[in-house]
Amino acid sequence: MAVEPIEEPRPARILLVDDRPTNLVVLQALLEGAGHEILTASSGKEAVALTTAGDFALILLDVMMPEMDGFETARRIRDEGRNGRTPIIFITAYKELEEQLLRAYVVGGVDFLYKPIDPEVLKFKVSVFVDLYRQRALVKRYSTQLEAANTDLERRVAERTAELHAANDELRLLAHASSHDLKEPLRTIANYTRLLDERYKQQLGGDAKEFINFITDGAHRLDSLLNDLLAYSEQLNPPRYAAACCDSEAVLGEVVMMLDVLVRESHAVITHDPLPQVGAEFNEVTKLFQNLIGNAIKFRGADAPHIRISAQQQNEKWLFSVKDNGIGIHPQHHGEIFGIFKRLHGREYDGNGIGLAICKKIVERRDGRIWVDSQPGQGSTFYFTLPEAV
Repeated sequence: MAVEPIEEPRPARILLVDDRPTNLVVLQALLEGAGHEILTASSGKEAVALTTAGDFALILLDVMMPEMDGFETARRIRDEGRNGRTPIIFITAYKELEEQLLRAYVVGGVDFLYKPIDPEVLKFKVSVFVDLYRQRALVKRYSTQLEAANTDLERRVAERTAELHAANDELRLLAHASSHDLKEPLRTIANYTRLLDERYKQQLGGDAKEFINFITDGAHRLDSLLNDLLAYSEQLNPPRYAAACCDSEAVLGEVVMMLDVLVRESHAVITHDPLPQVGAEFNEVTKLFQNLIGNAIKFRGADAPHIRISAQQQNEKWLFSVKDNGIGIHPQHHGEIFGIFKRLHGREYDGNGIGLAICKKIVERRDGRIWVDSQPGQGSTFYFTLPEAV
């Protein structure tokens, strides 16, 4: 929605109230030529009726009027509401009467003009209040247009979000359906290849056995790929937990137990600082640590892996770091490694390039960030933020 250009406000409407027609003529003559819209009332009752029907930028009101004086007229105008905040300048022949001043301010008066009226003082005071009126009118129009633009933007964002959620739902369903449909023939291929190898391995030549190994290896890799694709699809539009809370140190202990075989085989050393309670689900933090620590072990260098997990508080979030002494990552790849199916290495390293993409989804769902600081041969430090525990 395009914001329309702001036009100049219409001429300011000024109400002149005096029971003497000659005074109204004089006031009107003094204010002519300034571009104002001048209305007049010869009694308090008429003034109240006019202010009930329309808006005014300023009211010039004579104090001494029969039946309803200026103070009573101002009180009724204020009580009526439509012009309850319109500035009123009282016109009087009496000066320095404290009782008059007090009554004027109580009923909404902002200033006095004393008779005989100085034309220049009149014009100056009127111009000041008209300028204030115009500025308020412009601010109001800006606010109205801005509110309309914000409402339209919120509507479009909501529509786009709904479209994305619908697309993610379809993608998740497609991933589940595809996995189910593909896994059945894949199991058939793997089973019959195994039977072929078991029953006829004595009759098969070296090339045939190598081909069987290729088929078996391809089936295993495809099965792993389907499992990873399912794991990633589960991160699309998952339920949002309102009051998530878990002990990240307890999660780390669970993950280290899960990776026990890898830790022993690689002689990995895993240490950590005291870790906090965080505003995330246990299984979310589990996937984060499992992928990041698993990668630190997988992409190790010549030395045994040394992995350090730390956390420090920043505002209302916790900043975690997972530091290792592995092979490192070139800076040009720091952003792309969080993409789905992104691999920087060949088949010498297992995996399908899904783990960091899952980490990114989890962290962003908790309004956090994840990034890496690394250089080739100098290890890597992965950082991510999670909210404080609710």
